[in-house]
Amino acid sequence: MDSTLSGRHPALVWAESGLMGLSGPEHGPPTVASGRWVERLDGVVSDIAGLCGQPLRSGAAGFLGERAALVGRGRRGSVSVGGACHMVAAADGVLAVSLARTSDTEAVPAWLELDGSDHDIWEAVAAGVRERPVADLLERAEWLGLAVGEVVRPPPPEEPCRFADVGLAGPDRKQVLDVSSLWAGPLCASLLGVFEFEVVKVEAPGRPDGARYGSPAFYERLNQGKQETVIDLGSDDGRRRFQDLCRESAVVVDGLRPRVWANWGIHPLEVAESAGLVWVSISGHGDNRAGFGDDAAVSGGLWLPDPSGGLPWFVGDAAADPVAGLVACRAAAEAISEGRAGLVEVAMSQAVSWVRADDDLSAPDAELVRRGDNWVVHADGDEQEVLAPRGAA
Repeated sequence: MDSTLSGRHPALVWAESGLMGLSGPEHGPPTVASGRWVERLDGVVSDIAGLCGQPLRSGAAGFLGERAALVGRGRRGSVSVGGACHMVAAADGVLAVSLARTSDTEAVPAWLELDGSDHDIWEAVAAGVRERPVADLLERAEWLGLAVGEVVRPPPPEEPCRFADVGLAGPDRKQVLDVSSLWAGPLCASLLGVFEFEVVKVEAPGRPDGARYGSPAFYERLNQGKQETVIDLGSDDGRRRFQDLCRESAVVVDGLRPRVWANWGIHPLEVAESAGLVWVSISGHGDNRAGFGDDAAVSGGLWLPDPSGGLPWFVGDAAADPVAGLVACRAAAEAISEGRAGLVEVAMSQAVSWVRADDDLSAPDAELVRRGDNWVVHADGDEQEVLAPRGAA
């Protein structure tokens, strides 16, 4: 994969990517960093394009920046671009805490053993974690289904995901079942549509994809052209209907935690084998912990230090989502091209760690200067204007 790297100074790659404007303090200049990981992700995009025989709608930078470009968001330092995830200091480390759902906010008093008073929720979180150890906070968050990541730089895995091969795929399948929501899974399923699959979006009755309540333009970007159906997987009839659809499908894409499927009596590896399909399971961390794009990216090492000693800064907009979606699509496409069935397991934090590949995101010997209304990065005798985030075409 590293053969795809351009050889340009990583700060120039970063300035060109459009993500620099999404990283750093809200008030002040954007932050110079390394864009080498974006180039590594470009290798994944190139692999997908090679497998389907045509260019995708964007390079890696477009997939990473398209939501911010469509919605018009900018950097906010230790608060995520979308605003639902904050960095907070614990007794022995820093956490990225996501409160994206009403149920998350409601779970905070139980998480931190608070009295449930009407204080500002983020003030309550900051005060409640300050004297507690990270390990305890992560354990309690898992019990309650809260998405909480730790600010670390973990060693990267050898591969961005795992594939359990269970034999030959069923012949002549032209359908993908998208049982996922939000960003990573729908992106994966959408890109599989480029392979001339018909993508069917499966939602639960009364519980539509949460992305429907966000940007309509971004939801359309991820779900355009998909057929839609409602299936109650909690019912016997719904499970039978789902199993019937699996026998007609080449791929299932899901973003649910393993224990949810287990509660329904559905085991992805067994379904992959019996139906002869590729099941793509996308999770936050590869286990039953909850995870969203921002906290999972931080857990994978994608964050920047504040030079003044404040809380770390987020990098880009929920970067673990598009990273995981692209990695998952490539793995599924490779299995399909080889005629194999099996289970692809993609943990968002681990996919980010793999893409980052030991890079601490530093970009030495680079200088940021102001030129009129624009910022320009100088490095290695070259320069690059800092571009705005750009969406896929």
